[in-house]
Amino acid sequence: MKQAIRRSKLSYLLSIFLLTSTCSSIVSADEKRAYAKASDELLMAKTDEIIKQYTDPGWFSGSVVIFKGDSVIYDKSFGFADLEKKIKNTSTTKTRIGSINKHFTETLIMQKVQSGKISLDDTLAKFELGFPKDIAEKITVRHLLKHTSGFADIFNNEYYKTYRSLKTIDDKLPLLLSKPLVSEPGKKFNYSNYGYIVLGAILEKLEKKSFQLIINDNILNVINAENTQYALTENVTDKAKSYQFTSIGKKIDRTSRLENLTPDGGMYSTPYDLALFYSKLFYSNELLNDQSKAIMKSNYKKLAKPWSEFLNSDKTKVAYYGGGPGVSAAVEVLIKDKFMVIALANTDGVVAERISQRVIEVHQGKRYKKVMLPLGLFAIKLLEKKGDAYFVENAKREFSQAGYDDFTARPLKFTARPLNKLGYALINNNQLEQAISVFIVNSKIFPENPNTFDSLADAYEKAENKPQALLNYQKALSLDSNFESAKQAILRLKS
Repeated sequence: MKQAIRRSKLSYLLSIFLLTSTCSSIVSADEKRAYAKASDELLMAKTDEIIKQYTDPGWFSGSVVIFKGDSVIYDKSFGFADLEKKIKNTSTTKTRIGSINKHFTETLIMQKVQSGKISLDDTLAKFELGFPKDIAEKITVRHLLKHTSGFADIFNNEYYKTYRSLKTIDDKLPLLLSKPLVSEPGKKFNYSNYGYIVLGAILEKLEKKSFQLIINDNILNVINAENTQYALTENVTDKAKSYQFTSIGKKIDRTSRLENLTPDGGMYSTPYDLALFYSKLFYSNELLNDQSKAIMKSNYKKLAKPWSEFLNSDKTKVAYYGGGPGVSAAVEVLIKDKFMVIALANTDGVVAERISQRVIEVHQGKRYKKVMLPLGLFAIKLLEKKGDAYFVENAKREFSQAGYDDFTARPLKFTARPLNKLGYALINNNQLEQAISVFIVNSKIFPENPNTFDSLADAYEKAENKPQALLNYQKALSLDSNFESAKQAILRLKS
């Protein structure tokens, strides 16, 4: 295993060295000055400082690797890939990367555009995937790439009922095949995982083979990404389990309940393999030529400026994120600086990108944004430290002083959802009194939200406090006369 690790790192460094050598003609004196915005020593110290604020509460578990030119200047891992077996994370642990998959899919599509096999303005009608004619003739490949196809996202009731059985593109494609669009193609941005499943279906139709073989043949084998697997979770070896970080700071293993991967997300990789992919993509023509990269970086506009302008601009930054239950992944690259931060977490709450964004700020000589716990976690810590009475009386002020919100501002910076989730997490943990305290605070902060009173009433009912339950169900109904759960609860309690 140690030899494999050394080979992986050596191959990466050799690759970067060759790439930066071939690109040396475009390195200017200005770039060299910008390159040293933060010393390596300061950057490493600040990165440790940032990460500690996420590991101390148990939130971050995973790896962070920083690449600068032809060097790896930071490589540290935290927490466990498998809590039960006490297997620690390493930078060679395969970790789920979520929607970062989409960039691999984009690259495969642009390879087909580059070879002339398809055009960005080809419509779905050309590929005969089974869509109704009026839809197929309006949606283009460009629309799918830009999330302007008009497709809804895939997460509907039918999907949630069957998602564990949906294992291929052919399994998922029928879900929205005959459904109406949510907007006119090309008119509005609607983030759609389904659109990228359709892109995968196009590739399979063109190549007449599975997406797994397509990505292996055209990307992973080309760059020798030996630790990246496009495979169902149960078939991935040496992987990190995915842990959902709950509102009360516990970790729940979600690995067996993860969605099955398709071209929109779900692949497993490592920081070194992702670095290989992005270095080969941005600093060589092994995967795409310069024109294709410029089109991609221009968000598929019909007129794109030359790639050389992106390559030499201090403003050119690319950031790709992935997330889901037990999953958080981030890749951020400052193209001109040849500076790359990759954070892969086997916990969620977008913790990887919270880290990567702050590391980028340090590199640029800025003061990084204050690290803040999720509101639910801050609230439970306050509740445990100060007790129910103090919490009910002072939580709103404490939240404001900690920077979670300016309660004079509208709209508020956060919604009622975090505290509502915390309240139900406490109920599930048999902490009814604390749950009631949380719901009371939530109803104080959001006095016009009927759901806050409905949740408070539910907790009172579970605590067998019928008068208070009835009072708060009635309050919910007074705010929304169509609030069905409150109606049913009132009838139940009165009977």
